Amino acid sequence: MRIIIPTRGRTNQQLTLQSLPVELRKRTTLVCPKREASTLCSLHKDIEIVVEPYPMTIAQKRGWIVQEWWKCRFDKMIMLDDDLSFAKRISADDTGLRKICGKELIPEFERVAEKLGPEYPHVGFGSRYNNNHDSGSWKIPGKMGCALGYHLPIVAKEVSFNLVELREDICATLQLLLMGHPNAILTETVVDQRYNTPGGCSTYRTTEMSDAEAEKLAALFPKYVDVVWRYYKASAPRKEVIVQWAKALNDGRRNARSLLP
Repeated sequence: MRIIIPTRGRTNQQLTLQSLPVELRKRTTLVCPKREASTLCSLHKDIEIVVEPYPMTIAQKRGWIVQEWWKCRFDKMIMLDDDLSFAKRISADDTGLRKICGKELIPEFERVAEKLGPEYPHVGFGSRYNNNHDSGSWKIPGKMGCALGYHLPIVAKEVSFNLVELREDICATLQLLLMGHPNAILTETVVDQRYNTPGGCSTYRTTEMSDAEAEKLAALFPKYVDVVWRYYKASAPRKEVIVQWAKALNDGRRNARSLLP
């Protein structure tokens, strides 16, 4: 399973990369704008650097990455945001989390790689946020974000990443669920993200754009996505989405069965 880290504006702060051990770094690629490539090459001589063909939004970049790595005959990949840290459940009986990095991450990535395939063509690490409400090892189906594992023989052919400019991860998940493809989220190992730090989507994302994109997503999937206002202490109010993941999968499975001869 190839590890791909799309990055922009964070040449001196590759948090996700810093967590990975040598064994995982050997199969990691950073995808960056042309102006950042030389700096990243000098800072990370052991990492493959690939330049995006033109300045891309994250949605455009994800779609391009999926198609390019599929053309290169990769079956499995996981796309990681560039500002992540990792944590793991303290024990089976304790929902508390402890930070992990380095070699401890190797078996966790292997768990994702083993799960990823035709039965579960989209698999990822869960989010630290609200993780204490999740039970068991895997959540099926659920929200995938920040760590997106894709089985390319299915995803490259069936998913369009250009339908929205923001929340493209949610959009991709819904497309696959509505085709009857379940996803699986590892809840025992999770990622944590620094929201709205310099670089990344913050270089072009505004509250107005985010609100408009929430409405666009709901218009694409009106039976499964609702838009609500959220009020935050550290930022302005903005529109967020609530997604009915299980309903989408159930309807997708029903539709898939109806197409059988």
